[in-house]
This record gives sequence, C-alpha cells and structure tokens, in this order.
Amino acid sequence: MTALLPLAYGYVRDDLLSNRDPRVCDKILRAAAKSLGYALGTVFHERGAEGTTLPPVFIDLVQECRRARACTVLTLPGHLSGASVCHRVLLAILEARAEAAIQEVRP
Repeated sequence: MTALLPLAYGYVRDDLLSNRDPRVCDKILRAAAKSLGYALGTVFHERGAEGTTLPPVFIDLVQECRRARACTVLTLPGHLSGASVCHRVLLAILEARAEAAIQEVRP
C-alpha cells in the first residue's frame, strides 16, 4: 500500500515569467513538489494583479487551501512581490485563513 503524500498547491504570476511558458513553470513546481515529498494539486496562475487590493487568483488559492486543508503553497522566487499588497500581508492572509505557508523553489 502506498501512503498518500501531503497536498501542496502552486502559485505563479504569469506577468513575471519573462517569456517562459507557463507549462514549464508547472513542470518546475511539480518536480519540486515531488522532491519535497508533496503531491502537487492545481497550479494557480495569476495573470497580473495591478490595481487590485488582493490578487483575485490568490484569493481563490487561499480558499482552495482552506477547503482541501493543504498546508503548503509552492511558488517561484518573487512571485508574491510586486502586487499592490505587500507580500508579507499575502503570507499573513494565507497563514491565518488557510493555515498554509509559502515555499519558494528555484528553477
């Protein structure tokens, strides 16, 4: 019998990819999840969060983490920066609302 791995989700800001195919980022996050001992669920792609109080796809991510009780979100370096909300606020929201933490992985 195979044990179930803990669930993680991914979060990527597509506007920060600089000509990188989003599918490549998904593969990077999947490989990182596997090496860290997680099963990666959906990778949430934020197209751009300018002009919003909270990035809308980030809100969806928090709700899904809460629903599924996933405690880890994998992302690429800097993908929680540059939003209109400080990345510390986003981390606090994720922790308080979903009891989840961000882990940045290097490509």
